[in-house]
Amino acid sequence: MPSQEVIKYILDLLETMEEGMDYVKAKLGELNIEGTVTILTDLIIAFTEVEKSISPMMAELPENQILEKADKLRTDFDMMVKEYESSKVQKAYEMMQSILEPEFRSWKKELENILKTYILS
Repeated sequence: MPSQEVIKYILDLLETMEEGMDYVKAKLGELNIEGTVTILTDLIIAFTEVEKSISPMMAELPENQILEKADKLRTDFDMMVKEYESSKVQKAYEMMQSILEPEFRSWKKELENILKTYILS
């Protein structure tokens, strides 16, 4: 059975990531890309941390789409970084709103749906 301690860590990190996503989206909406660089970097680090934490327990989890959703989200983060590097603030905002945020929420929901059953049991 997956470690409840690790699961709680992942679920807490997902909540923090959601707050970070909301912050980045709000700042990009104000066309303030400089105010979001650190938070976007933190989001990518947190995403990697969740992937590392969940990897050892994947075989024990019921059938899910965590890996597929994580692959898509990783690609989206890469595209977002490219927008940052080219300083296209409006494009970054549109991408955040239409691609990155929905993909993040889908990945987060999949993780929560699978992992919360281990906390409740």
